[in-house]
Amino acid sequence: MTNRTQFDYELEELKLSLIKMGDLVIKNIHLSLKSFIEMNSDLANKIIKDDKIVNQFEYDIEKDCMRIILKEQPVARDLRLITSVLKMITDLERIGDHAADISKLTVFMEKNNKPYLVPQVNKMVDESEKMIKMALESFVNQDQNIALKVIDNDDIVDDYFTEIQHLVAEAIRQDNIDADYAIYLMMAAKYLERIGDHAVNIAEWVIFSIVGHHRN
Repeated sequence: MTNRTQFDYELEELKLSLIKMGDLVIKNIHLSLKSFIEMNSDLANKIIKDDKIVNQFEYDIEKDCMRIILKEQPVARDLRLITSVLKMITDLERIGDHAADISKLTVFMEKNNKPYLVPQVNKMVDESEKMIKMALESFVNQDQNIALKVIDNDDIVDDYFTEIQHLVAEAIRQDNIDADYAIYLMMAAKYLERIGDHAVNIAEWVIFSIVGHHRN
């Protein structure tokens, strides 16, 4: 195996690890909302514990990146790609943190028997998950157009968040929602809004890896 072939193999392994980390945080987001809606503290506690796996992914990938840099001394596009991975795993780790944060809300609200269902929350989760998947796809395929679509789609998540704010405020006025639940619901929605922001960050680092400059 030539040096370049070995280097390409290591880069592909790096991409694979990134995808596995991304798949895990997407699963955790999905399950964290499920735990919140169903007030399932057992599921919530599992997600909180699984966040350690996300953190381990970040540590392992960071270590692999530094090993490749020291060993191969990459330049130009190869160096940008590895640098982008280092940045993206930070955003994925924070997304994992937010999934755990939503699960912690579930644990706090375990005794609440008056959940108030807002369909836009599910839509926020679906859109956020889609944005993360698209961002990772854009990285693997080095496709700037997909990354730009992720950035555009952040407006969709933000619009859902605004709708939720209005719906919860109206529910409070009509006395249709428990006050404590309203607070925790808005906190969960805010975490989802931040997840969308982190997906945008990932997409922006994909663009950097392709064109060599970061969007302002």
